[in-house]
Amino acid sequence: MKTILERWGQSAARRHWLVIVLWLVAVVGLLLGRQFFGGELADDYTVPGSSSAQGADLLTKEFPQAGGYSGQLVFQAPAGKQVSASSSAVNQAVGNAAKLPHVLTATSPFAAANSPLVSKNGQIAYATIAFDVVPGSLDHSYLDQLDAALAPARAAGLTVEYGGGAGQIDDATDDRSSEAVGLALALVLLLIMFLSLAAAVIPLVSAIVGVLVGLSILALLANLFTLPTTAPTVATLLGLGVAIDYALFMVARHREGVDARQPILQAIGRAAATSGAAVVVAGSTVVVAILGLYLSGVPFVGALGGSSAIMVVVAMCAALTLVPALLGLVKRAVRAWGRRDESAAAPDHEHGLFARWGRAVSRHPWPYAAGATLLLLVFALPLLKIEFGQVDAGANPTSQTSRRAYDLLSEGFGPGANGPITVVVAVPQGQSSSDTQSMMNSLSQSLSKTEGVASVSPANVNPANTVAVMNATPTTAPQDDATTDTVRRIRDDVLPTVAATTYLTGTAQAVDFTDRIVQRLPLIIGAVVLLALILLTMAFRSLAIGIKAAVMNLLSVAASYGVLVAVFQWGWGSSFIGLDEKVPIPAFVPMFMFAVIFGLSMDYEVFLLSRVHEAYGQTGDARRSVAIGIGATARVITTAAAVMIVVFASFVLNDQPIVKMLAVGLAFSVLIDASVVRMILVPAVMSLLGDRAWWIPRWLDRILPRISLED
Repeated sequence: MKTILERWGQSAARRHWLVIVLWLVAVVGLLLGRQFFGGELADDYTVPGSSSAQGADLLTKEFPQAGGYSGQLVFQAPAGKQVSASSSAVNQAVGNAAKLPHVLTATSPFAAANSPLVSKNGQIAYATIAFDVVPGSLDHSYLDQLDAALAPARAAGLTVEYGGGAGQIDDATDDRSSEAVGLALALVLLLIMFLSLAAAVIPLVSAIVGVLVGLSILALLANLFTLPTTAPTVATLLGLGVAIDYALFMVARHREGVDARQPILQAIGRAAATSGAAVVVAGSTVVVAILGLYLSGVPFVGALGGSSAIMVVVAMCAALTLVPALLGLVKRAVRAWGRRDESAAAPDHEHGLFARWGRAVSRHPWPYAAGATLLLLVFALPLLKIEFGQVDAGANPTSQTSRRAYDLLSEGFGPGANGPITVVVAVPQGQSSSDTQSMMNSLSQSLSKTEGVASVSPANVNPANTVAVMNATPTTAPQDDATTDTVRRIRDDVLPTVAATTYLTGTAQAVDFTDRIVQRLPLIIGAVVLLALILLTMAFRSLAIGIKAAVMNLLSVAASYGVLVAVFQWGWGSSFIGLDEKVPIPAFVPMFMFAVIFGLSMDYEVFLLSRVHEAYGQTGDARRSVAIGIGATARVITTAAAVMIVVFASFVLNDQPIVKMLAVGLAFSVLIDASVVRMILVPAVMSLLGDRAWWIPRWLDRILPRISLED
């Protein structure tokens, strides 16, 4: 592999203008394609094969008017007045909304006398609205149409907010502020490290080009697949981080050669053969680990992983082609200011500050290893109290209409109004309408007596008398554990008494979503750990290295999970990142984080151990090779980690709590991995292992493919 990468890097550097122009053509072409042919994003939390999915499919097939994607149009009268005083305006507004494209039904709160859609004090009311498409896929022009439809209610002096699915219309997040902050801070760190504008800018150019290409590809793929609305944000967060890191390691290795007075093409070729090989192994680990999310059996999670994997692949391609081309363009300008015309000896990696640190750890490996492990376990302690659930609109900022609608519904009807549980009944074939009504009345009475149920809506039966549906409003908010208990209670105690096939959808869909992911989480963890073990064993011909990396990464992942629980579930310091509410941890966040963290940790593992292995091959001294490896890579790894941390952390500016979770979790994981794991645990454990660190059983050595990361 190293020979191919060396020739590839030299060829890209030699024909740098051609490579740069090709990338520019790709960027412009894909951006134009995205503008004219880009698809729409949508969040689909369906769990194939689950009760909620079967119920939703039955409604879509037999009773579409009662199915679709639901939302609320919430009306509030001015202080001292009642909504009923403007009932004609509300009816007109809801009627207008019912005529909009993609609206299946829209029911006014004043469509019937004594409507349960009007609060007891009369100041708040809401209309139900159902769409035939995921509302989050509807853009700003559709929101303008909805605003125009609701204009009569606003003209009558009512406050109108959009809840549920209606609140997701044109709710795409703007990541430009996060990207600008992250890139600006990254530039500062790169300038401090390289003391060269050319060397600092190349990783940023590679990252920006890679992200533009990746996002354009995702927009085009949205025509073929359902991609989550958060996919571009998550992919950008990850893509910027890895793209800068990969390019940084390439530039740093190239500059070593330039400082040692190697010819430009030779230095670029060496960087491509060594750091480029590490990029291939580390990036491939990230990609395969993230694609492992398809094992979750949940399309939403798989699509989120697939989107991020595409971005990482593009970042790898940019590092292996665009970066060598840019290095060939700037030539010796990558050298630090004041040293470009001076001769330089090969850097002494064995006696620098970081090498001395590595030797200090190696001399007393047990205390350092025990202390680092204890620190990681302390961070991981909150993980024991993790609560999985779905984050509802109550965690959104009050600047969003979905949050204001959530608060109004909670005030007027109780928090459960924001997440009704929908009961779907497949009416037995040949049953009379009167028997169906009697069956639904009995079910309604049973639901009303169920602990955790605040109210039950009247049953609605389709004209063919094949499907009936009703809503049970829980007493608690959608994200509360008590609501999950209510769903389970209805399924276990109430539905079995009905002489028909029954399903739960609505809020029950979130319960099925969480249950499926929690069930599959051990499978994802096992698959990713096994993958990393195999790849590292192949790369370094060492079984001990693979096992060591797996154990250390599990510790760092557990520590990151613990921080998530403390910040988001317990609320420790959450106000500093713009989150005022305590929220549960969505089950897919730890699953996604595990794949990403495990993959990213391989970056530093591969970059560090490739230099340690290279030194071990030259010296045959295990402890000395650790010091040399740390001396050669610690400064670069520290800078790379700092860049990734600021890029990830900048996304806490995003309004979405889930994006904030990923930003905090990934930033902390990189911090703990680059400091505690890479700078303490790795040298300590490598020193304890000694020559045994590079042992592999002969039978395993024979059957595993070989990957060479060093010259």
